[in-house]
Amino acid sequence: MAAENAVLSQREIDALLSGEFAGQASSDPAAPAPAASRRELGRRVKPYDFRHPEKLSKEQLRGLQIIQQGVAGALAASFSGRLRAPVESRLSALERGIYEEYVTQIGATAVVVIIDMSPLQGYAVAAFGLDVAFAMIDRLLGGKGKLTDRSLARDLTDIEIALIRHIGMDIARSLIEPWGRVTELTPDVTELAVGPQVMHVIPPSEFVITAWYEVRFADQTGGISLCFPLTVLEQVLPKLTGQSLFEHRPQSRHAHALTGVTNEQLSPMRVQVRTMLGGARVEVVDIANLQPGDVIVLDQAAENPLRVMIGNCERFAGSPGTRGKRLAVQISGIVDDDGWVKSFKDPAP
Repeated sequence: MAAENAVLSQREIDALLSGEFAGQASSDPAAPAPAASRRELGRRVKPYDFRHPEKLSKEQLRGLQIIQQGVAGALAASFSGRLRAPVESRLSALERGIYEEYVTQIGATAVVVIIDMSPLQGYAVAAFGLDVAFAMIDRLLGGKGKLTDRSLARDLTDIEIALIRHIGMDIARSLIEPWGRVTELTPDVTELAVGPQVMHVIPPSEFVITAWYEVRFADQTGGISLCFPLTVLEQVLPKLTGQSLFEHRPQSRHAHALTGVTNEQLSPMRVQVRTMLGGARVEVVDIANLQPGDVIVLDQAAENPLRVMIGNCERFAGSPGTRGKRLAVQISGIVDDDGWVKSFKDPAP
């Protein structure tokens, strides 16, 4: 019948639309089995989320997690030095999503820091709540880093924003060593604001990886997040594997970083250097009656070397003199921990 007339009837068309035609065809022993009946029954179908597609492999996600765990340790070390207090930091979650959802999660009152991921093309976003911001500000200004309900009910002042910018720079610098496994970063803070007004640096529909950190200090716990768009991660994806991560461990870079800290931070430091000619006990009455030409006898013999003080500690010994038109001290020895002077000319023990 079907061979003589290739045009389907209305009944057959309705049966196809309602799904009944397959059942009628299977009841006819002469009709060939449809393709659907030959498929394996009970086959598992994995749903595909077009809004959250699989952009990274499991190995790449694992490599990114290793890097972000290193960032957590770097954050703790950096914040401890900045706040002069022990700070703990750990990676609590590594999530995939889109940028629009991330903006919704951090809220409208979060402090947002835009980080230029140079030399990579693109930006990362760091965010933390006002509770973390005000606690750090209180610690930086000499407090204990504790919050009050009144502090959360106001906006940040210009001075407080300047202090928070230093915190943003600490977050940016915390990326350098962990990310040194895959690339050499020179991150910098380009924008800082409260609220989502600077969130335009990444398209809303962009796929992102978000690292959520838990930070504890001064008996308080706060959250910090770092959001990396796929456009930035794609530039280092081939290196986000276990073998590549361990082949490019930044050992030499860490040593260079320590040298850089010494040269850049210790060399320009100014310390007080002074020498004591000697001391004397004088009655208050005698001090009140001092006249020009009076002589005060010191307890220091003229032939003994003078003690040179670095800050409040005796470190060197020397003799007084002049250099040009200025007073000077010529260093001749070092003062040991017991207070004895060891001349540079003395032989080593």
